Amino acid sequence: MNAEEIPDLELGKAAEHMVVADLILSGYRAYLTEQGLPYDVVVDHEGNLYRVQVKASRCAKRMPQRAIHTPGYLYNVRRAGKGGRRKYADDEFDIVALVAMDVRIVAYLPFKGLQTIWLRPPGHRGSARTERTHTIDQFPIETVMAVLTGRRPVLSPKVRAVRVVPRDQACLFEIA
Repeated sequence: MNAEEIPDLELGKAAEHMVVADLILSGYRAYLTEQGLPYDVVVDHEGNLYRVQVKASRCAKRMPQRAIHTPGYLYNVRRAGKGGRRKYADDEFDIVALVAMDVRIVAYLPFKGLQTIWLRPPGHRGSARTERTHTIDQFPIETVMAVLTGRRPVLSPKVRAVRVVPRDQACLFEIA
């Protein structure tokens, strides 16, 4: 089953779990929250709790540009609920986690002042005229924590990918 076939609610839950897993694998304590809160995840960093709102995109979509169509992930980070019925206030959460479900990558940004974010797929190479565009893999959690704490970022080493091994083998998971 791919991301296009999953109902919206299930996709959102999967994205929340992906963010928690990414944070834990990056060395943070992270927890899912209850339904009805304006944030989805809480992350503990050096004894301080930060509220994280998770936004998911199923796949990169073609975004119209002047001359060509370029793929990108579009996130309306200011809107809440199905169809964006409600607007978030600046103090409802601290961090927004943008999840690209098709490539399973999470981008983290401080929430203050954000409206709509468009990020390009990993490896996208823009022209000299598009130097301000960013790819979704350019926003690690360490950078946000540095902004929120006022300290220089310390990037954690990337965790090696986990590859699922067929059930008939003795080992269920193997580090690639």
